Order: sequence, then C-alpha cells, then structure tokens
Amino acid sequence: MIQLTNLSCGYGQKLVLEDVNLQIEAGKMTCLLGKNGTGKTTLFKTLLGMLPPLKGDIYLEGKPLKSYSPKSLSRLMSYVPQAHGTPFPFTVFEVVLMGQYSATESFWHVPGKKNKIIALKALQQLQIERLRHRQFASLSGGEQQLVLIARALAQQPQYITMDEPTSNLDLGNQLTVMKMASCLRDEGYGVIINTHNPEQALNYADQVVLLRNGKVRKAGNPIQVLNSQMISEIYSTDIELVEARTKDGLVRRVCVAL
Repeated sequence: MIQLTNLSCGYGQKLVLEDVNLQIEAGKMTCLLGKNGTGKTTLFKTLLGMLPPLKGDIYLEGKPLKSYSPKSLSRLMSYVPQAHGTPFPFTVFEVVLMGQYSATESFWHVPGKKNKIIALKALQQLQIERLRHRQFASLSGGEQQLVLIARALAQQPQYITMDEPTSNLDLGNQLTVMKMASCLRDEGYGVIINTHNPEQALNYADQVVLLRNGKVRKAGNPIQVLNSQMISEIYSTDIELVEARTKDGLVRRVCVAL
C-alpha cells in the first residue's frame, strides 16, 4: 500500500498541492483527474521520489519513501511516460531490457541471460513479442505505449504509474492501452494513471482522485464520486454524464459537453 499523509508538494517555495491524504492499493487502479495546472504531474513526481515533499509523508509498504534508495524504489514502483519517438536506433527488445538496468549484476550493468528472460516475459505478457526486433521509432503511437508499459513491467514492480498513457493516441489505441492497464490491475499490480479523460476513470478505475485549486476536491469510487455536477465543476465546463449500453449489455458512461 502507498499511504500519503498530510502531503504538500511543489517546487522550492512554490506550493502546488497541499494536504493530500490518500491510500493507493496494489490490485487497484487509481486515476488522477483535474485541469492542467492542478498538480497531477507534481504529485506524480513527488510519488516517484523525483521531488521531495514540502510537508507530510509518503509511506510505501509501511516504510517512508525517503528511506528507499533509488535502486530499491525502482523495484517497487515503475513509471510509464507518454509515448514518444527516440533519435537512437533501439529495438523494441532493447527498450524493454532497459527496465532491467537496475537489476543487472555486472559492474558495467551489462544485461545477462536472466535479465533478457525477464524482458522477454514482459513482452509476452503484453502480447507484443512479435515486435521485439522492430525499431522502436518505427512503431505506431499505440505500439510504442505498449512497449513502454512492457519496459515498466520488466522492472518487476508492485506499482506502475502512467502519465497520460493515452495522450495523442487514436480511439482504438486508447482502448487497447486502457484494457491492458485493466489486465495488469487484475494481475495484482497497483496502477496509477494521470489522465484528462473522466470516462477512463468511470469505466476502468477503482478509485478516482479529483484535483482542484491545489487540493483534493474529492476521492473515492468513480461511480459514487463522478456525476455531471462534479465533472462540470472540475473542468469549469457544462458537462452531462450519460450512460450507454453496448450490444453485449455492458454499461458505459460517457461525458457530453453542453
């Protein structure tokens, strides 16, 4: 479990987010929602140890986050950035193998057989082993995002943080990434997603955290927390939340701007 207690975070003397009290569990998906500038990315960076808390504490598996070395922390929590190209000619397998960098046993961090087996299993877990010899830069945005998730899996963490993983992806790839995130949750990983899309929280998350004006406006079960009034308040736009039923009888919730 990740426990945030009276947490305030920001940059130097600039306070961005304050008095955050939150629990994040393994085997659950948590979505952070809010407008630009509300502190989602700042909270992510603090959670990952990239920014020191200005106040309060973060506990990871019962121990203060600050007590973990970067190497130890990387084995508990991994980070998936937005998909992006790379100017270097790395293959997909080489990118995923980077997730095993902190676990290499040689002095020069040269990956061994064990590291390569773990990277290959991560590709297989996401069902993209077929891409292993492709150049990462040649992939579509959706394929790149899955490769970055595989790299995070190769770290063998308990928690996976994803920073707007569906940004700039077409609808089909958005659904593919969110379904994969759901599968990882079902396999026992704690999945934490920073997103601008309330529909993702409504249809996939176990917990939603709404950020507004530098504070947690509300947190809890998405179905209980998110309604038309609350979404309109968070995004300062009139939005109607409606339900649609698929041909298989599944209920999906959709946001409609008025």
